[in-house]
Amino acid sequence: MRIIAGRKRGQTLKSPDTYDIRPTPARVRESLFSILGDLNGAIVVDGFGGTGALGCEALSRGAAHCYFIERNNASADIIAENIDRLDATSDATLLRGAFTSQLSRITHDPDLWLLDPPYSKEMGVAALQAMVKASCVTDQTMVVLEQQSDEPQVRVEGFVLEDERTYGSTRLSFFRRQIAPLDSGD
Repeated sequence: MRIIAGRKRGQTLKSPDTYDIRPTPARVRESLFSILGDLNGAIVVDGFGGTGALGCEALSRGAAHCYFIERNNASADIIAENIDRLDATSDATLLRGAFTSQLSRITHDPDLWLLDPPYSKEMGVAALQAMVKASCVTDQTMVVLEQQSDEPQVRVEGFVLEDERTYGSTRLSFFRRQIAPLDSGD
């Protein structure tokens, strides 16, 4: 597995020795970052980090900082090694623990959330609901949820689906926070 583009293009990332982790395929990562465009100066969260490939790609493409959230210690160790391989320790924060328990530890307002929860566990809905409850997204924040293409489409109150793309067995859903308009009192 390699970084596709940016200042660390071609850098090899550590991959897991088992099939317990499912890194986002290179073709899907390339398409995702092509859609996202310029990340210079962005604050990014790689939720359900796995190998950290999405967050590492974001850092290579100019993101100012990336938070990696991972509850599995072996996976978190892989993320730490990949951050080191990119010489990005000052631009990255690794948060070890369950996604919902780590939201309060994010000290910057993220511009982009990259969520790749385990397939078939309905964790995407729970993650989006937790983000609304924790007030950690604004109407300017983009949230990308990766799912298996045959899973039901995610709909969560408080988010608007802006775009959706399918690449083989992988679906990417692009959400923005829908902020309720203030009551004008009329």
